[in-house]
Amino acid sequence: MKRWKLLQSLPRATAPAALGSLVSLAAQGFLALLLFRLFSPEEVGLFSATSQLAFFWASLALAQSPLSLLAERHQEPRAAARRAWRQSAWRLLWLAPVAALGAVWSGLAQAAQVWAWAAALALTQLSWLLAQSLTLRVGSRWSMGLVRMVPPVLAAAAAVLGAVLFPERGEGLELPVLLVSACLGYLAGAFWMRLAFQPATEADPSSATESGSDLPRAVAEARPSSDPRSAQLKMLHTLTDGLAATALALSWPAHYGVQEAGWMLALLRILSFIPALVHTAWAQVLLSSDTPVRLRPLQVAWAAAALVLGVGALAQLALTGDWLDARWQGLSAYVWPLVLWQMAACLVAAHAHLPFQKGLAAKHSWLCVAMNAGFIALCVVLPGVSTLSASTHMAWLSAYMLLSLVGLTLWVVKR
Repeated sequence: MKRWKLLQSLPRATAPAALGSLVSLAAQGFLALLLFRLFSPEEVGLFSATSQLAFFWASLALAQSPLSLLAERHQEPRAAARRAWRQSAWRLLWLAPVAALGAVWSGLAQAAQVWAWAAALALTQLSWLLAQSLTLRVGSRWSMGLVRMVPPVLAAAAAVLGAVLFPERGEGLELPVLLVSACLGYLAGAFWMRLAFQPATEADPSSATESGSDLPRAVAEARPSSDPRSAQLKMLHTLTDGLAATALALSWPAHYGVQEAGWMLALLRILSFIPALVHTAWAQVLLSSDTPVRLRPLQVAWAAAALVLGVGALAQLALTGDWLDARWQGLSAYVWPLVLWQMAACLVAAHAHLPFQKGLAAKHSWLCVAMNAGFIALCVVLPGVSTLSASTHMAWLSAYMLLSLVGLTLWVVKR
């Protein structure tokens, strides 16, 4: 009976968002198997570096607009989403030269084509990320789930079809099956941005009282949230987030070669989806909802960390059991450092709503900026001042992120 009341008190978006994210996770796992079985490490390295450049570009252009769209519940969501998309599209255009420099610095062949693919991925991904937040405010339960599950499922299906139809692809951009598949997936997700251009109705979830709780409205309202950060601070936070991820993705092939980058980035892509799932299906839902939740963030964090540990164990088992092709044996040096890092990331993701509810959003952003600066220095500067192997370098990065993320979470909880 208590468990049923707990489920009833959850926000209306929790189940569809969680289901959509879980299906998305399954599709990502399936795609990971495809990467290992049907594509070479060089193809994976090129795809991972290009998609990371696109993600940095899109994230910087968004300047955390999807999160602000959820936290600022007093704004009319459709108008706010339209305004956020227009502003983000302009920033995407202004940042084009920066993305071009990233494509050249990565050392990947055919930098102009890499930039063009990154531009296509960035625009479609930008629209998809905004659409996810918008559906939490005004979408139906179906749209909340479908907007999360359709893009990765479609991308995985397109990758399978491309690998089967074109077995002799080469290792460059002559036939970029993975990039085409990702573009198709993001384009499908961007389709839900059409909600921003529909007229608001009285039946919108954003204007109605959350259903599913038998508590009075005055009691059932969750702690109000807000995002008082300046546009400059949000831009700086996003910039350092993107630079940190991009520094890792682009410095690895530059320092250790495309094959090492393929090993590391493929495994990181799988493991990092789990804290992203927690952020999407838990923290973002809490920010967009008026319904209180009795489930503790630490419980969510432990469950997600256990899932990361399980995925890491499966990866290690696949390597020791010779299930993977011999070309992928280099993964073994990255499994446990990345597992520890992403377990700590789950802890942060489970508490990501608290800074906006405790009035700590600005201080939290400054701490994240400082943490990212240290990470970028370790990615870019450390190999230049010391001769390190790829595995030793990853061990340093993992230890730094583990300590930093745990400390950041403790600060948020204790304040």
